[in-house]
Amino acid sequence: MRRGSAGAAGAALAAMVAAGAARASSGLDSPEIGVLQLGRGGAWVARADDPLAAYFNPAGLAAQRSSAHGGVHLMHLGQCFTRLGPDGRPVPPSYTTAIPAPGSEGGPDPEVCAEGGLFPNPQVAGTLRVSDALAVGVAVLGPHGVGTRKWPESLPYTHPSFGPMTQPSPQRYLLTSLDAVIVTPTLSVGFTPAEGISIGAGFLWGVASIDFVNFSEATSAEGGDDFSAHNDLRTRARAADLFIPGFVLGARWAATDRLDLGAWLKWQDAVRAKTDLMIESRYWTPAGLKNEAPCRGESPGCNVTDEKGAGDLEMRIPMEAKLGLRYHHPRAGAARPSAAGEPRVRDPMADDVFDVELDFTWAHNSAVDAIEVRFREGIPVRGTVVGTVPPNADVPHRWRDVLGVRLGGDFVVLQDVLALRAGGFFETKGQDDADLNLDFHLGHRIGVGAGVTARVGPVDVSAAFQHTFFGPLDNGGKGRLKAVSGSAPNGYRSVQSVNGGRFESSLDEFGMSGTMRF
Repeated sequence: MRRGSAGAAGAALAAMVAAGAARASSGLDSPEIGVLQLGRGGAWVARADDPLAAYFNPAGLAAQRSSAHGGVHLMHLGQCFTRLGPDGRPVPPSYTTAIPAPGSEGGPDPEVCAEGGLFPNPQVAGTLRVSDALAVGVAVLGPHGVGTRKWPESLPYTHPSFGPMTQPSPQRYLLTSLDAVIVTPTLSVGFTPAEGISIGAGFLWGVASIDFVNFSEATSAEGGDDFSAHNDLRTRARAADLFIPGFVLGARWAATDRLDLGAWLKWQDAVRAKTDLMIESRYWTPAGLKNEAPCRGESPGCNVTDEKGAGDLEMRIPMEAKLGLRYHHPRAGAARPSAAGEPRVRDPMADDVFDVELDFTWAHNSAVDAIEVRFREGIPVRGTVVGTVPPNADVPHRWRDVLGVRLGGDFVVLQDVLALRAGGFFETKGQDDADLNLDFHLGHRIGVGAGVTARVGPVDVSAAFQHTFFGPLDNGGKGRLKAVSGSAPNGYRSVQSVNGGRFESSLDEFGMSGTMRF
């Protein structure tokens, strides 16, 4: 019998974060980053009037002045998970000890929540006009998501005889910590071949670095979790992919002097990365406390496996598309044809009284059926009797395509001075409840946002707030995800599922940005 680690699962789930590079309706993150976009509920593909159009619709660059843009979102993601067994009851950390189950008398709360805090998410972009019909844009942005999350490794409770104690947390096989640094530089061009029509294209260069921690069972047996007998292993996986190429295509058509159509398509290659693996065995004492002396009487580090380039992972990134319809009400006398040789620019704060946009989105999430994770044969796991890492640690996700709708608009209170905006979005559910995981929440999503822009000379200063509601994922304890295990007869999976229960999320974010036009 082999004994292995959850390093495979950790690396694979980390790869999912690496894939999240500011997308629309996919399961990888919430709708677009960007302060104007935030205030309009993401309904922006036909408007595309700031330098972030380099990513979100490069056709919009062709109607912009040369400009520079910088912004930041402060994001607070609240997430809680209540793990349940097939009987609908909270899962104890061990079925062979007297440690109380979560929710039982003297036991910890059955609901486990990730630690909160504000996560800063910046973006910078610029547009350079080359001629009256051609503009070049660049944008550097990260995923519209929170890149740092921390779940507890253990939970406090009060033992009737021994007083304050801790026990291993029930979600540890799914996630305990995540630290991701991800950027997606994009270089695009926008061109106007004829009056009222613009097209654009951009090249993406995704870069990701991930540090991920979770647990697994060295062995697995009937009955349920058993942190001691099954020898829980703490696994830290580090992965990096320095080149995730892709492209965006965009188009915009001013069908009438009041009606604009916009379209966008994004494709990006799969995440492919080497994975470094660190495994700590003998992690808990029989009482469920962290083992502070795992190598008593042995050489230091006797329980630590540190393997560079231990395996390879691959995850496909969903292709996405958007179609937008925008009505704008021109201000009397504001819109004037461009003179010969002048840039064909548009400025909604100067030219329009208000605008309303309706967008439809699609993400090919069903491309993510599983994340493929393969390790070299025979990597030893120190601190186990006969321990090697499982060669196959694929992680099933079974996502399905997601459709979304967005509605938002601006009202110019004072021409060239002040604009207010509001909007919202809805996206369909992208995963069966039985496949829930703590890496991403794929319940349906509803978002509402509002924002403001004040023009101070050549600079537009914007602020926005958005709240996103996530439909809970709840399988009543009948989950399908098994932890990675060293038990070869079980296919290197735990006997019991580890994702039974209810997963809830909510997201609050505040954004500020400035755009200077030249």
